[in-house]
Amino acid sequence: MDLDKQPELSESLLEEMDLDTDTVIDQVDKPSKSSSGVDNNGYASSSSSTVPKRKQPPKNSKVKDTKNTKDKVIKKSETVKKTKLIYEYKDGEVEESETFELIGEDPVINQGASDGFEADKTSLPCRTLDEFTIYDVNYQNRAVSIEELDEEGRELHVSGIVKPIYYFRTSTIFYFQIEYLQDGQSEIWIRTQYAFYKLLKASEAYVPYFMPVFRKIRTANVIIEAIASNPEITYEQFLDLLKNSSSFLSNSTTVEISEKDILKNIDYIYEELETWIDEKEAFGALSCPLLTSLQKLMKKKSKRSKHVHYGDTDTVKTKRNVSIKSSKNNPNLAVLRHQNPTCVTPFINNLTKGMFANKFITVKHDIESEDDKEPLLKIEAPVITKPVTHKVLWNEKQIAKSDGISYYNSAIVDGEIIEVGDVVYVRNDDSDEPWFAKVMYMFEDSSNKKMFHSRFFNHGKATILEEFAGDRELFLLDNCTDNDLDTVMGKAKVKRLDIDEDESFDFEDEHFYFYRFWYDEKYAAFEEARFHEEPKVVFNYCTEYEQCHSCENFMTAEQKGKPKWIYGDSQDTLLGFTYKGVDYHLHDFVYLILDEGNDSSYTTYEIGQIVELLNTGKRTVDDYFEKKINGKQKDDEPAFCVRLLGRYDDLIKTNPSSKTLETATYRDIILDPRDVKDCRRLFFKSETRVIKKIKDKLEGVCWVEHKDRISDLNLYKDEMDTFYIDYKTTKKYPKLSDLESIDVDEVQLCPLCKEKRQNRQKEMSEFFEYINVQQKKLRAMDIFSGCGGLTVGMDQTGIVETMWAIEFASSAALTFEKNNPNAITYNQCANLLLERAIAEHSRKERVEPLQDFLDRQVPSMPAPGNVDFIYCGPPCQGFSGINRFQKADDIKNSLVATALSYVDFYRPEFFLLENVRGMLSFRLGGKQDGLKIIGGIKMGVIKFIIRSLTAMGYQTRFGIQQAGHHGVPQNRRRLFIWGTKRGSHLPDFPQPSTCFSKHGSININLPDGTSFTYNHRKNGYAPYPAVSVREAINDLPEFEFVNPHQVYPAEKEDMELKRPFKQIVVPERGWVGEMESEYGSDPLSEFQRQSRKDSTRVYNQICRIFNKLTVERIVRITMFPGADHSSLPEKLKPWCLSDPNSAASRHNGWKGLFGRLDFEGHFVTALTDINPMGKTGTVVHPNQRRLLTVRECARAQGFPDKFRFYSDRDDTKDMHRQIGNAVPPPLAYALGRLLVEAVFKKYKDNKNLKGKEKATA
Repeated sequence: MDLDKQPELSESLLEEMDLDTDTVIDQVDKPSKSSSGVDNNGYASSSSSTVPKRKQPPKNSKVKDTKNTKDKVIKKSETVKKTKLIYEYKDGEVEESETFELIGEDPVINQGASDGFEADKTSLPCRTLDEFTIYDVNYQNRAVSIEELDEEGRELHVSGIVKPIYYFRTSTIFYFQIEYLQDGQSEIWIRTQYAFYKLLKASEAYVPYFMPVFRKIRTANVIIEAIASNPEITYEQFLDLLKNSSSFLSNSTTVEISEKDILKNIDYIYEELETWIDEKEAFGALSCPLLTSLQKLMKKKSKRSKHVHYGDTDTVKTKRNVSIKSSKNNPNLAVLRHQNPTCVTPFINNLTKGMFANKFITVKHDIESEDDKEPLLKIEAPVITKPVTHKVLWNEKQIAKSDGISYYNSAIVDGEIIEVGDVVYVRNDDSDEPWFAKVMYMFEDSSNKKMFHSRFFNHGKATILEEFAGDRELFLLDNCTDNDLDTVMGKAKVKRLDIDEDESFDFEDEHFYFYRFWYDEKYAAFEEARFHEEPKVVFNYCTEYEQCHSCENFMTAEQKGKPKWIYGDSQDTLLGFTYKGVDYHLHDFVYLILDEGNDSSYTTYEIGQIVELLNTGKRTVDDYFEKKINGKQKDDEPAFCVRLLGRYDDLIKTNPSSKTLETATYRDIILDPRDVKDCRRLFFKSETRVIKKIKDKLEGVCWVEHKDRISDLNLYKDEMDTFYIDYKTTKKYPKLSDLESIDVDEVQLCPLCKEKRQNRQKEMSEFFEYINVQQKKLRAMDIFSGCGGLTVGMDQTGIVETMWAIEFASSAALTFEKNNPNAITYNQCANLLLERAIAEHSRKERVEPLQDFLDRQVPSMPAPGNVDFIYCGPPCQGFSGINRFQKADDIKNSLVATALSYVDFYRPEFFLLENVRGMLSFRLGGKQDGLKIIGGIKMGVIKFIIRSLTAMGYQTRFGIQQAGHHGVPQNRRRLFIWGTKRGSHLPDFPQPSTCFSKHGSININLPDGTSFTYNHRKNGYAPYPAVSVREAINDLPEFEFVNPHQVYPAEKEDMELKRPFKQIVVPERGWVGEMESEYGSDPLSEFQRQSRKDSTRVYNQICRIFNKLTVERIVRITMFPGADHSSLPEKLKPWCLSDPNSAASRHNGWKGLFGRLDFEGHFVTALTDINPMGKTGTVVHPNQRRLLTVRECARAQGFPDKFRFYSDRDDTKDMHRQIGNAVPPPLAYALGRLLVEAVFKKYKDNKNLKGKEKATA
């Protein structure tokens, strides 16, 4: 733009700038695009930005009077020189100190408070201050500007309302800083020794002192906001924008920014603009006309400016990049800010539909990519309208006749030949859009109606994809019905894509549609269409001329739900019965639900052995088949008798304490009996039970073997649904002493099931031999790997070999590398590595050497074709419900696009994505409204992921899994999304193996109002009991914190008390405990046996350290399950948790903080920090005076003991962060077992195909 066209600047404004009138207005060239090649949109980065050491403005600058009544605050500022504001402390005002704590804050150890200028927001609490006043305590609390921080002799404090409860004053202010968000809005923060505080509104009395600083900051803020929202805005347009903008400085004072503020603060504004562009990578702003104009004004001023003393700039106590600087020193925290823009492939970028708040960098595969070419003109699909069908004739003679129905292969509808197998438009009475339906067969009934049986398709917008659906893609359904042929509007041009045929986004034929997937309307899953319309399928229920896959599937499911007898080949031998797809025989061991009226769900199945089959119908086999043929059969429901088995662990009784929470003290000792428990051990009871109505009482079969027939008990127990037996009892209510040994011959087995089991074991043995000998393991890449929880579980399956891992945080990368020495670990940004992989392998460019965050050279990325399996857990903080302040533009939310771009580039056979449940409800494309996101697409991220996967040709399904259902002793619900190439089998989700008390739903609510879950077990029942805290950790070395007695002196009883645990003084730095030690005992539970595989020593049995006050609080927690901070003596109770005036009074006293775990309970959800004042503060050991160790937290997540945790800074917080961010390995293994089944199916398909080829050769 030309500055000539702007309003002329007055002499008074130029005086503010110290410029002459004739030197300001000058011709400014129209901005040209940046020569850097970066587009004008700017690229997002979530790294926090703060203010650097800066020069202060001249202190003699004048504020001129004005007649404008809106300049209320300017007039107020003139009174600053006339009167001095002396701040007086409020009644009950709390003074900041090291011991001051707010709910949810980390009890900070001395390191954080003593790190001085270099501490960051991850090591100190972050709070807000409202109605604040800044004053100098060295000058009788006289109010001063915050910019006087650097003047000699100053000691500035600030008072205000600290959220959420009371009036408060800080200690000495170290510095202040500005943080800009992606949209240009800013926040003002101050730093004291103990915390960071975000300043909200000033107190009314302090307004004149804060006005100059606020004006300067707000002016830069408004300009940056304007450029962020409109990169094409001109200087003149911005001035018009200013006329309608105002900001609240206090509750009753507003500030209006004018052109005068721009000219007065041009130096500061330009400095802030440069910083914002650099830190937010908003390079598109470089060509903004407004920025160009400001740059010209800046240059003109610099030529004419006088020398003004700005103070000692080396000691100015302001700061920028506190967060950036700390993240460079600690990449383990930088991952939460993620400094690089999101890189995506053109294919994925094309699918985003502009719904992500962050801008993406598109990494092209070729120098002259197909994406650079001019796209074909998008042709909209025509609206098919045909109100009436005029004439329908049969095209050929009937092909068959049965029961008065004639069948045909083709018909002529209004002159158009329609054949069986064609896809047609079917008139839809409820909409202008027709249905798409496949003609399965045609017939004419006794009333001479010409009919056809149709199997329907859904357009993508009628699936979960909705807004993200492709214009021309259809999805096959299991939805069919009979229709009159006169509802046919015409033949549709619909093609089923071949397996290797990709989707096209450009269509020259307006009538063209395609399909490749079958859509499961109940579970919102997409599977290969061929598997659901295979012409060679054997129809068990459809007749020869009425063959429909949808009908067959419906009738099969219907029959599975009806119990039916199974007879032998001779038709007179009763073998057993079948129910819900499971065969039950004599001597089978079965899972039972017997206590129908029992309200206590979430318990283990009863286990019984079928000892007799009861044929209550008293009929012959001939009668049975005669009734079936005549269609009059009403089969009698099977009945059987079972002998019940007991669980050995149920006889192990823990002696409850005679104490109560009220009578227990912190000096008590809770002794652990150290009983050896084994959830796989059973005994025969003398009790039998007749089961007549088996519906909802049978839940499957298991395998029970006599202990003496098992050659390797540990290997046997590694299998699912296996138990062993070595005792029996004749007592109805037995004790351990009532058990007696049982002979091997007393345990009878079903010969049919035994043979089936042996055949299955042989097949699996051959399968794994094939995998290993032929080197057919899935070569896997773990993206956003963390320390490697997913990798641990997947590698345990035996068919996955994780060869590459990408992790930004250096400590997590170090841990992954140490535990997976054969894998290549990339400690760098996933976006940067994707760009390098594409450059090296697709564009064939030579990539420059790159260092990782551990100062090592980054190796080359694998080439496409070498990666068979990609799994990932993109950072979830942006979606997590733990994060109360979600941001629409949080770059971590867009990293799913990076993960999908890896899939697009490598095209692996399998893909698995893990994230928090919050991803389900995140609204993509929403707008920020304070702390909430409003508008946007419901389930938008899920829809985008599924659309991307299906567009790339991947079958997909998603579901929520509860870690507690899979042998993990904690409540942890996570979302998983599977993707599998067409032609392979899509893995299912596992059924619970362990019980777990209900902690939130694992149902998924779909946009259409329906919901589903993949958990098909009834009422929380499962084969094995939940893993308790005791079973998880009571074999680990024991120790306690020594009471520092900082608040309460040691009493005689304390000094004479002999504790049975090792006592350790908590040091000021490092950790407390032993990095390597001996086990405390042999394994005492099945969970411990599994955990201790291949491990002879304990690693990471160390605790995070705290200040002495926090240690004393931990030691003084009452020795009783569930005790918390409320059991502390008065002087040790945190004020914010106990005072009746605090927020705790409105939250039931924040029960559970400083909480003691219950040996018989489970762990709380593992977060990324162990903090007794945190969001989940129940982290005190069940019977020891300390918090949980790193190893105990690892056990809570199911990590094996051989897995060691590392920190490049020897920081336990790094280790806890790795554990809290990880996918529990047992949950990963449970998912992996279903992956094994999917790969095994393909192996059998190929084996059968080769067998057929040999037979026909």
